Amino acid sequence: MTETQTQRTRYGAVAMVLHWSVAALMIFMIFFGEDLMRANGLFQPSLHVSIGTSILVLSVLRLVWRLMNPPPALPATMAPWEIMVTKVTHSTFYILMIGLPITGWLAFPEQLARHPAMAGVSVFGLFAVPPAPGLGQLPGLLHSFGSNVGMALVILHVLAALKHQFVNRDGLMRRMLPL
Repeated sequence: MTETQTQRTRYGAVAMVLHWSVAALMIFMIFFGEDLMRANGLFQPSLHVSIGTSILVLSVLRLVWRLMNPPPALPATMAPWEIMVTKVTHSTFYILMIGLPITGWLAFPEQLARHPAMAGVSVFGLFAVPPAPGLGQLPGLLHSFGSNVGMALVILHVLAALKHQFVNRDGLMRRMLPL
């Protein structure tokens, strides 16, 4: 039998690589992203912008991959409220993974107004940050708020995975592990 003829219980390799790559980058940015933008010089702000760009590109790829390759079924033992929280959490993650880089880019003109030396910030050292429309402080506020929501969601996601692994013992965490 092929995998399409049987019920998949795990994500495929592409989904796993995209998940763990974006997760590592997002966790780094949640804890160090703000510090990178406050640093003197151009390297650290350029690193912030480059990582944000990577998150955006990988997240769009991940979303397209997920639409073409539906995830394996959730364990039958999950309560309806857990399934609802799972769907809301994952949807919010996708909004943040795409929305945070975009709001960061839209906040960049305001950052430049306060710190003109950041005009030399580049994406992967290849090109300057493309000009964004000046929308005032709103994009920066949304970016900060989204970062805080992202931090809370990452904590919730990790705690839920650990609950399923060690309390429920339902194999949910194994779905995204290459082991």
